[in-house]
Amino acid sequence: MVSRRKQGPTAIKGLGVKFGATVRKRYGMVYRTLKQKRRCPLCGSLRFDRIAPGIWHCPKCNYKVAGGAYDIDIEKLQSKNTNFL
Repeated sequence: MVSRRKQGPTAIKGLGVKFGATVRKRYGMVYRTLKQKRRCPLCGSLRFDRIAPGIWHCPKCNYKVAGGAYDIDIEKLQSKNTNFL
């Protein structure tokens, strides 16, 4: 009988053996960071998402801001927004 390896749930697909474990781990961290739920710094909605690399948008309040390509630093944005409100 042939033993089979158990397949766990994974969020990343398409990275086979030829890329190596280190690349898969780094890609997995970036992918999870990119796809996590975020709150809009202006209205607090959980619909804040990335529409292009470095451009983040909230469709509820139509707030758009430039930030990082994979993540946005909300603490810096909140400190900037207090000056405008």
